[in-house]
Amino acid sequence: MTHGHRFTAAIGAAVLLAAARPAIGQSASDSARCDSIVTASRVDSIATALYLSIDRRGIDLDPDDEVQMLNELGSRFVPPKPFRLSVFEGPEVMSALRVRGGDTVSQPRAPTVTGTYRITATPAGTFVGVRTIRESLVRGFDSAAVVAIEMAATAPGFIPALDTSDSVHIDVRIASDSADGGRRLFSAVFPRMPVVDAVPRLGNPAPAFPDAERRDSVAAGEALLRFVVDHHGIPILSTVEDVRASSVSFLRAALAILAAQRFTPATVRGCPVAQQVDYLFSFALPRGQH
Repeated sequence: MTHGHRFTAAIGAAVLLAAARPAIGQSASDSARCDSIVTASRVDSIATALYLSIDRRGIDLDPDDEVQMLNELGSRFVPPKPFRLSVFEGPEVMSALRVRGGDTVSQPRAPTVTGTYRITATPAGTFVGVRTIRESLVRGFDSAAVVAIEMAATAPGFIPALDTSDSVHIDVRIASDSADGGRRLFSAVFPRMPVVDAVPRLGNPAPAFPDAERRDSVAAGEALLRFVVDHHGIPILSTVEDVRASSVSFLRAALAILAAQRFTPATVRGCPVAQQVDYLFSFALPRGQH
């Protein structure tokens, strides 16, 4: 039986939805009750997969080298059992905008998984180490990915020698959404649940307009961050990814204020759940300050 068949059987038969941590004020019995409610709230199921992709930061990898790395990593990654999903997919929201009815109307949402791991190597291709830079929040998933990378790194030529004098950084991403050049690792079946999406709370502090952009006579910009909002309505900073930004200055300003943002958490049948959101920060100078 292949890894893919084992994974599909394990996930398709019974997806285990687990809380990353209990909500504020929840007792153990309340948490167990909510786990049961969420698990029993399946609307339907969708076919999905986990995808593996790699990104050499700063310099493109040779296509043949990339294929070899994908093969080595894919053959060694073994997902944890049981596979406990804890985060639902979510919408794009704006820091200063609330959708009318957005905190009462449910949408069918499937679980989502994303983990990113950064390999450090010498220019000659000698493996130095690996660390998790985007936590998956799936118990045992990140450690399984790190073990797979460490095992693959023992294969001759796994990390190619590159024409650079700096340390080499390669990001390995395993996720339920496919990145450019991603390779399907495993097929799966995920349940969809009736999720009332997380929404930003009123009064969240706005990011400061970057001085560097002001000096360059830039009047507006934006930064889109992707992260998980936990059961408390707080961004989990270890899950932050930058999706796009008008400039590095706007990105830094958004990251600087992110920890202060608060949300009404997503819920399933009234029970709080973790949800991944794309959060848009918009920057604009008032008239007369351009």
